[in-house]
Amino acid sequence: MKSLRGVPLQQTCPYKFPVRTIRLLFLLAALVTGCSTAQPKPVPGIAILMSDRSPAFVGVQREIEKRYSQRIENYYLGSGETENSAVQKKIQSSDIPLVVSIGLPAARMARGLSGKRVVFCQVFNYEDTDLVTPWMKGVAAMPPVNEQFRVWKQLSPRLKKVGVITGKNLSGLMEEAQAAARENGLELIHVEARSDKETLYAYKQLVPKIQGLWLVPDNRVLSREVIRDVMAHSVRAGKQVAVFSHQLLALGGLVSSESDYVDIAEQVLERLKQAHKETGAPIIPLARATIRINTVMAKRLNLALPKTLRGLAHAP
Repeated sequence: MKSLRGVPLQQTCPYKFPVRTIRLLFLLAALVTGCSTAQPKPVPGIAILMSDRSPAFVGVQREIEKRYSQRIENYYLGSGETENSAVQKKIQSSDIPLVVSIGLPAARMARGLSGKRVVFCQVFNYEDTDLVTPWMKGVAAMPPVNEQFRVWKQLSPRLKKVGVITGKNLSGLMEEAQAAARENGLELIHVEARSDKETLYAYKQLVPKIQGLWLVPDNRVLSREVIRDVMAHSVRAGKQVAVFSHQLLALGGLVSSESDYVDIAEQVLERLKQAHKETGAPIIPLARATIRINTVMAKRLNLALPKTLRGLAHAP
């Protein structure tokens, strides 16, 4: 009888299996050994595209880097069309399948990529630029509205009617805000404007009908000058204003609400886990809000700060 590797088959196997069967057994053993030493499929890397190097964008990028242990490529938009076109080509030619775009300019560019899955953040008016597609989803730019309204109502129990002025195409945010208003016993009056000057005019018309204004960061209908004029008018008229930045408390805001870089980064990474899905909510909300209360304005408006809110007290 023939031998295998120079050893008689009688010694390698006392049972009388056919030679063909024994060869198949050796082949199977080799395959199993190969499978056991195969390397696991690596987790895909991500490309992060930032609209610029402002703290609001870099802060989110740094928090993502802290939490994502795989390969990351960072890209920044420049000031010129040629430079930005080169950035887009680099991302397109990269083998990285996942892209995080931070800020509106970056999101607009990312929408032009093909064969990539994109998650955008720090974009307020995403509906206005048609950013949502089956392969491109986002994370909310604003913290949960309900949390700000809850604190506001707790601070001012008699608050009933609140106005808000925005540009067009914010149905997602307004649906969230209307639901939050109802839950907290508020009536939200929404007015659309087309420019910053129109915002100021609309606010002056709203003042007799409302007790407070919810100011949102819609730069299409807001400018620094108009924000100052609106805040000054509110202080003179004795109106409460909930603002989107802690810095605006110094101008007379009563309650401020900001998002947190850590929260944004965590939601972006959660969204990336779902990047392969073409269905689902176009925008996922942030989980928490950082809220402060202007104690100077509260006193001026004769509002007593409840014990439960003293940890939010701030004197600008």
